[in-house]
Amino acid sequence: MARQRTAATTKSWYDTPLYYDMVYADYTYRETKFILKTLRTFAPQLTAPYRILEPACGSGRLLESLARDGHQVDGFDINPRMLKFARQRLRKQKLKGKVWTSRLEHFTAPERASYDLVHCLVSTFKYILTERGAVSFLRRAAEVVRPDGLLLLGIHLTDYRNNPPDHERWVGRQGDLRVVSETWSHPAQRSTRTERMQTRMHITQGQRKEITDTFWKFRTYSAPELHQLIKKVPAFRLVKCYDFRYDFKHPRKLDHAHSDIILVLQRRSEP
Repeated sequence: MARQRTAATTKSWYDTPLYYDMVYADYTYRETKFILKTLRTFAPQLTAPYRILEPACGSGRLLESLARDGHQVDGFDINPRMLKFARQRLRKQKLKGKVWTSRLEHFTAPERASYDLVHCLVSTFKYILTERGAVSFLRRAAEVVRPDGLLLLGIHLTDYRNNPPDHERWVGRQGDLRVVSETWSHPAQRSTRTERMQTRMHITQGQRKEITDTFWKFRTYSAPELHQLIKKVPAFRLVKCYDFRYDFKHPRKLDHAHSDIILVLQRRSEP
């Protein structure tokens, strides 16, 4: 029997968009359904097809899903491999969508762009490591969201009184290619409001096996800290919270009863 070859690297998982895409593929349908239902529920005066912006769009799986449903999609990211992958998938499916390079805290949108909804899910927002950067992102989002439009912001909350290490695991398959992704979060440092993160991906295909490790930091948010951040951008009002199950039947409060939270923020109407 041939022995399986194993290679270990520390390249970023964001440099492997196919593997990243496979890990989160099962979420695409639920996230797409949730995005559209929030628009119909909280912004019924806006009509489909919707114009939707995805900051940190990554591999473009949600760009593709929403464009397939007939909506106009735009997105940006800082990783060139992710952007190339996203452009190719839209082109391959003959779908329209603008994709460009930008950072969350400094992003600009095409001239005079106005969106019905902006979404930044699954804690991507926590890559912004300063309060100033977080406020900048929210203000820029407010500038491009039309009155009564929505911003969906999903993050993992930190309860500093109960802050053990955490571990999550996902598995993706495509033919004989199998990807197992494991993410560890270390206890938060309250003084710096950061937590150390690690993701290890086990990639197996035939006799080839590869292991990649990615290390980074997230900014932490307790429920009160997130409340205070929202107050700094009065253009938005908080209308509802959910968790990462995307279940409209079970809204959440912005507290520590549940660690995963999705804020539905609505752009206030012009005076």
